This record gives sequence, C-alpha cells and structure tokens, in this order.
Amino acid sequence: MEKTLVRKIKEGDSRSFRLLYDKYVSDLYTFIYRYIKSADITDEIVQDTFIRFWMYRARLDENRSVKSYLFTISYRQMLKEMKRQMKNPLMRDYVEFSESLSIDHRQAYDYDIYVKTIEIAKESLSPRQREIWQMSREDGLSSMEIAEMLSIKEQVVRNQLSAAQRKIKEYLMKYL
Repeated sequence: MEKTLVRKIKEGDSRSFRLLYDKYVSDLYTFIYRYIKSADITDEIVQDTFIRFWMYRARLDENRSVKSYLFTISYRQMLKEMKRQMKNPLMRDYVEFSESLSIDHRQAYDYDIYVKTIEIAKESLSPRQREIWQMSREDGLSSMEIAEMLSIKEQVVRNQLSAAQRKIKEYLMKYL
C-alpha cells in the first residue's frame, strides 16, 4: 500500500500525497509539539516538512520507510528552529521560566501562552520599565547599549530591568 503511494507521489499524484499527509500529519504534530511547545511554530514545521517532502519526491525510495523519512525531515527542521529561537531573548526567558515551574505545570504552559501572558504583564510596568524591558528582551540590546540610547546610567538600566523582570515573573506565576 505505502509503496504504491510513494510510486504515485513520485509521479506527482497529489491525491496520493494527500492520503500520506492525512496519515502522518497528527503524529508529526504531536512529536514536534512535545519539544517546541508552540502551536504556531509546530504548524510551520509540519507544513515545511510536507513541502520539503513534496519538493524532493523524485528522490523517494519505495523500499524505505516514509514515516522515518518524514520524521527525519521534521526533526531537522525542529532543530533549526530551536537554534534560531535560542537566539531570541524572550525564548531564553521562557526556557528559564518553564524550568522554574513544577513538572505538572511545564507541560501545560506552552510558548504561545507565555508570549500572550507577557504582553498582558507588560501593561503593569511603568513606561520606562516597559521601554527598557522591550529594548532588552525583544530587541536584544545590552544594558550598555540601552543606557547609551536613553542617555542614562547603565546601573539605572539594570535596576529598571530587574524590577520589570520581577513584576513580569510575579504576574506569570499569579496567572499560571
């Protein structure tokens, strides 16, 4: 059955591709979401996996496992995304925050919810704290760069950032 599907997919049959997609999409989604914890990013990786599968269909080997091939593609895409995300200061904060939670809460608290909660929590910050926090966490600027841009001392930046982080963490813990 699967060999026939692969053969038809190699020939460009979109119906066979759709059957294969329907067969594996939920398994791939579950696999990726377990690590990524973001529905949006998981959707992108799954979609990209199937796009790559379709683009390179001519290279498919009918005697090899399609499932293994799909999971290998998605795993590589997931690793790329994780590397990219780890450069994002907000993602580093999320990882640190999620590590501070009990194991029961970790699984339920995905990245999308974290980002939405942060947006709400930022409203409780003073305008200066919000500005400094955004420059640090969203723009990835250092304390020194922020101090120079705002014409204030670096220690003031650190103090404001620390107070902002504390307020945001309190909000996250309260509304978890």
